[in-house]
Amino acid sequence: MKRVNSCVKSDEHVLEELETEGERQLKSLLQHQLDTSVSIEECVSKKESFAPGTMYKPFGKEAAGTMTLSQFQTLHEKDQETASLRELGLNETEILIWKSHVSGEKRTRLRATPEAIQNCLQDIEERISERQRILCLPQRFAKSKQLTRREMEIEKSLFQGADRHSFLKALYYQAYHKKTSADKYMTSMKRKIKLGTKGKSRVFLQC
Repeated sequence: MKRVNSCVKSDEHVLEELETEGERQLKSLLQHQLDTSVSIEECVSKKESFAPGTMYKPFGKEAAGTMTLSQFQTLHEKDQETASLRELGLNETEILIWKSHVSGEKRTRLRATPEAIQNCLQDIEERISERQRILCLPQRFAKSKQLTRREMEIEKSLFQGADRHSFLKALYYQAYHKKTSADKYMTSMKRKIKLGTKGKSRVFLQC
């Protein structure tokens, strides 16, 4: 990959304007957008799938009144855990089953056979595992280009200290991934799964 093109004329080196990887990618995306030969079938085949919407419940009613700081923090942690379960697409009954399973508490409102309970728990565990797998994937544009370590070092050395079109850096990346807080949270959820499966609680649900 040439970064600088030069030609010798009268013992003088004439350097062409340097082009960043982001600019190359932007030109490629522009050409792709202007391509009128693409068929409808090709566009439909590239359709992306998105996560389903979830119900939002504002945190506030449960925290009304007088309470200590530790009580408020505990209540807030429980609310965050419930919100994370809703993001998995669980309904209120499934959330109740999961919380009963993790805590080991017996819920008198639950009426069902042990087989039905186990099937519900297995489905929830699979959703949590799939959620963790998705969160571990690098978050970037679909058309961003992957650079080797050497290409990234060349890019940084040529344009060090220059902020020209810095937003174009999002169009390329180096292949590595750093753990985020979301990854750590889902890892802790998997630990709860393992702990919950060790101490099986006897709960019944009417499905």
